[in-house]
Amino acid sequence: AIDGLVMPTGASACTAWSFEKGDTTLPGTGQADYVISGKRRDYAEYDRSRLEAKIDANAARIEMLEQAKLTLLDGSGTTNPSKFFWEVISLFEARAKPPVKMTYRAVGSGTGQKEFIGDAANGYATFDQDFGSGDIPIGAADYATLTGAGKDIMHFPFQMGAMSVFHNIPDVAASGPGALKLTPCVLAKIFKREIKTWDDAEIKALNPSLSVPANQDIKVYHRVSGSSTTSGVTTYLNAACPAVWGSTLVGSTITWPTDTYEAEGSGGMSSKISSTPYAIGYIDSGHGHDDGLKEISLQNKDGMYLTSLEAGAAGIGAAASEAISAGVMPSSPSADFSAVSLHNMGGASTWPIVAI
Repeated sequence: AIDGLVMPTGASACTAWSFEKGDTTLPGTGQADYVISGKRRDYAEYDRSRLEAKIDANAARIEMLEQAKLTLLDGSGTTNPSKFFWEVISLFEARAKPPVKMTYRAVGSGTGQKEFIGDAANGYATFDQDFGSGDIPIGAADYATLTGAGKDIMHFPFQMGAMSVFHNIPDVAASGPGALKLTPCVLAKIFKREIKTWDDAEIKALNPSLSVPANQDIKVYHRVSGSSTTSGVTTYLNAACPAVWGSTLVGSTITWPTDTYEAEGSGGMSSKISSTPYAIGYIDSGHGHDDGLKEISLQNKDGMYLTSLEAGAAGIGAAASEAISAGVMPSSPSADFSAVSLHNMGGASTWPIVAI
């Protein structure tokens, strides 16, 4: 249309303007009058073009990040396998593509389950948690509540571990001849404070060489805040000696005698036992042995006395084999796992307190 315009001529003629494009340089001509040059710019125009370039670059970057998003996974739960979790997380983050960022908060199985289950107020949504971990399965009532609320939950057994009872009696061997051994019923009486001193006749009958001060009090330590180790040990005592340790004393939290002492977490339990002469308490075996505690040799279902170290991986695995043979393990991860227990399983070399 512009090309079709007829410009005035003669005295009223208009001066014709020419153009120097931004991608073309016209030496001399471009510097003449009546030239509109793409080479001439003010700072505002330059600044706008720079911002436009940045916007284009950021748009490309955002598109790339959208195609390879960072996946965030956060969990909480039992303290027992926390070192295992942290090692696996480190390896997984290093090797995963697209990138993954993971965290695990070791707070105990009870807290981990609570944060995973949620409550009625939040519609049984997790408390900003992607997975929970525990040495105890989701209970039957909680399982029914969650599935009734339309929630799909799955159990994935990923690790087995021994739970043990440790003591701090001075000058008693940690293993071999002279090491301390107990039956489940004697242990149950100690934890119930029916047996209160280390020189009690029932303890001496099992350990005739035990030398302790007369009437030396037994300092009983127990976990708090919903411990899976408490659940494991109390389940074992009930299974192995129900006449002394009744079913009302089974769970991740129970009512302990008032003259017992509290310990927070696995680390807290280990610290209390190691720093308190004549103490007794329970903790995952690996943690206790790493901290140099002395393990009590327990009598298993077949009447054999052994420690978790003597049972070894084979003795821990034997508990799972017995449970599978007995049909204890569900075939589907979506099924109710509340009855799953690897405690007090049969076998001469089987360790009696196994968490899964």
